[in-house]
Amino acid sequence: MPKLNLFLSADVEVEPSNIIFNQSLLAPEPTLRTKAQRKALHCILSNVGKYKTQPILFNMRNQANAPEQYNPHGYGHKPLIAVIQQLQRNGLLTLKKGVARLVKKNDGDFEEAQLSEFRASETLVGLCEELGYTPKATATNTQQFVELRDLNGRLVPFEENPYSRHINELMGDYCQFLNAQRTEVDGEDLGHLHLVRKYKDWDGSKRLIHGGRSHHPFMSYSSAKRERITINGSPVATVDYPASQLNVLYSHVTGRFLYPEDPYDVAGMSRTTAKYLANLMLNNASAQAASLAASKNISDQKKLVRDNYRSDSRRFKTVSAMMKAIADRNAPIADCFFKGKAMGQQYAWLEANLVFEVARLLARTEVPALTVHDEFIVPVDMVEAVHEVRHTTGFEGLW
Repeated sequence: MPKLNLFLSADVEVEPSNIIFNQSLLAPEPTLRTKAQRKALHCILSNVGKYKTQPILFNMRNQANAPEQYNPHGYGHKPLIAVIQQLQRNGLLTLKKGVARLVKKNDGDFEEAQLSEFRASETLVGLCEELGYTPKATATNTQQFVELRDLNGRLVPFEENPYSRHINELMGDYCQFLNAQRTEVDGEDLGHLHLVRKYKDWDGSKRLIHGGRSHHPFMSYSSAKRERITINGSPVATVDYPASQLNVLYSHVTGRFLYPEDPYDVAGMSRTTAKYLANLMLNNASAQAASLAASKNISDQKKLVRDNYRSDSRRFKTVSAMMKAIADRNAPIADCFFKGKAMGQQYAWLEANLVFEVARLLARTEVPALTVHDEFIVPVDMVEAVHEVRHTTGFEGLW
């Protein structure tokens, strides 16, 4: 499912300023007569010309215009929303508002926040074709696969360097390969895949060194629904990195993965408890802060995690004792614990770098792999290819 692409500016003979609104089905009302709104209409038509009737994601909340690095044509956010709403009122597209924040479901899991989306009607697609807004006209426009946000969630320009260019090229190649495949769930095409790596500017340096994961709506599917995905008509299987983040740290610190040993295999402790606490140890600045976070957040975990944690707590007496056992088990990387959330996001950055290097390597060997954090969803007959490369792929030279 594509996101509203602000890089598109279709090469068409009809410029927005030449569209006579009151003689067009596009906007018979006078609310779209400003220059900024006509310019925004050009963006919407360019997107519809490329993505047709696919749902197109966008942020409907009031926000500042995206910086030039993400918005080279200078489209205004408010004018874009005004155009989308006007086209909806005229029956030329349908609009579905998103979910602003995490919502807890009845089974205890969380539904992730979702962007709003619009879907063009066949009539609007036809109008775009008549005006020249076609895939051919829009195909050569640049796309961005990287974004950096500050701690308040605002887009900020990032430092262009060999790493940023490498990631943008990597993701472009990877997405181009995925879009050449037929990927469906329950018989419905997943549509155009545009996976953007999302970073956070924890230190104000405007460098892409924290985070770096990507999100697509299929990542929010339940595990049962993801199992129903097909790629080129083939059923899929899931291959993950066992204890991915700790294994990546082992590789980073010692030069090799701990795998096939399990860093969560702690004597006298359930694996779910070790995994739950290790994550907090990586993202808090002290044992005390991690202990408080463990007590505060355990009620949000699944029942199995909660039950095992309570049982282990009785056995070890204190959270500190459990965390010490985890650190002792993982002595080679023990210095990585309790460095704070920003450093935890650098660890996540290492993991994301590896996952997408593997994904592109698989693509170059004609193996389509959808990523869900540290998992790869691949056709069932290509599982062995993931096993062959996931612990041998390296990433060096740029960071």
